Amino acid sequence: MYVGVDGCPDGWLAAVYSDSGYEAAHFYRSVTDLWAAHSDADRILIDVPIGLREDSSEPRACDTAARQTLSPTRHTSVFPTPVRAAAREDSYEAAKAVQERLTDGSLNRQTWGIAPKIDEVDRFLLDTPAARGRIRESHPEVCFQAFAGEPTTHSKTKQPRRGFWERVAVLRAVEPDVYDHLWDAAGGLECDASNDDLLDAFTVALTARGADEELETLPRDPELDPRGLPMEIVFRFPDS
Repeated sequence: MYVGVDGCPDGWLAAVYSDSGYEAAHFYRSVTDLWAAHSDADRILIDVPIGLREDSSEPRACDTAARQTLSPTRHTSVFPTPVRAAAREDSYEAAKAVQERLTDGSLNRQTWGIAPKIDEVDRFLLDTPAARGRIRESHPEVCFQAFAGEPTTHSKTKQPRRGFWERVAVLRAVEPDVYDHLWDAAGGLECDASNDDLLDAFTVALTARGADEELETLPRDPELDPRGLPMEIVFRFPDS
């Protein structure tokens, strides 16, 4: 099984494929629940930073590479990653203070918006050695660009309708029946996942479905964080 995961309100949205095709989409309240359901998966790719710095504002090499890859149009979809202690705070003000105390940088509100999910995944992987290497970081816009062979033209936020259909077309070139899969997922999930959440979960799921030798990473030789977690973004080219 191959699982693609995107954060959504109140939890995580997962799209699941097997070697024979689409299986289902599910909503999970926590990463712990996700792992309990899919610990036998061959690969789980998740759209959240994995591997954190602890006392430096130096950008992770994978984030820098992703921004370069997605420039000049989609690079803003790669948010700065907080240090570990900042992600564990309960308020933006406290997290910002920790980031500024431990580094020579600060913390913006976009990053704070995803900090609770970063912290949830980070704590889970540190506490669950069996999940390391099976749950890996990906980034939907990097995956879309790899599948399409060029940057997407339309923004999902500024041009939501065109952005949605442009990305559906990219996925249909990889999986011809993906429209039916998205339709099935949209009708069967009891959560507040958006169309963007669905698209992002499916693109990382279709990325995960590639063979081991097809997978690429940004950067090519990822570094490890101080706790031994790889700082990488996984993607693949179609039919590579």
